[in-house]
Amino acid sequence: MTVIDPELLTFEYRLQYRGVPGMEHVPRDYPMRWEVTVSAAGLNGAGGAEGEMVQVGHAVVRVVPKAGMINLFVTTDGADAEMAHIAEMLTTERPDLVTEYLQDRGDLMIVSALEILPEYRGDRMGYTILHAILETVGRSVDLVVVHAVPANSEDSPAEGTPEYEQATSTLKAYWQDFGFDEAAGEYMAFAKKRILE
Repeated sequence: MTVIDPELLTFEYRLQYRGVPGMEHVPRDYPMRWEVTVSAAGLNGAGGAEGEMVQVGHAVVRVVPKAGMINLFVTTDGADAEMAHIAEMLTTERPDLVTEYLQDRGDLMIVSALEILPEYRGDRMGYTILHAILETVGRSVDLVVVHAVPANSEDSPAEGTPEYEQATSTLKAYWQDFGFDEAAGEYMAFAKKRILE
């Protein structure tokens, strides 16, 4: 594990958006999908020359503007499966989260992916990266949702196996330590103001 001073991290944010953000967009275009690449310069033993930028991790987050003023389930109809599942969870299983945190024009953030390369894991690097994202593209976000399951990759355990259940339990504990509470099933949520103020 390579310990990195958070002040040395560089965040590159990428958003591709067609038109002006607003509720008139078709569902698949309404959420703003941000891709974040996290790098650092001059990491000894990380395979890069001194001063060369080395990737530490990446994240994908989606911001749904004014989520409390729209019908999430209808608006996300036709969007991808992740958005549809989260909208269903928030409208049928946990409408109290929408009422409490999103009713006054609040924005919703969904953490679709957050991965730290193995050699940089530890020392709460995931927390550092999520805090940075919340303080940049997530400044107007009131509620954050994460699906606490292993990433869908070749190395990930198969769903339903004991390894999958263990990985899910570990992820839930990790995000609970950050400040998330269980929302429904494998979904976790927190109110940003409660964490950062």
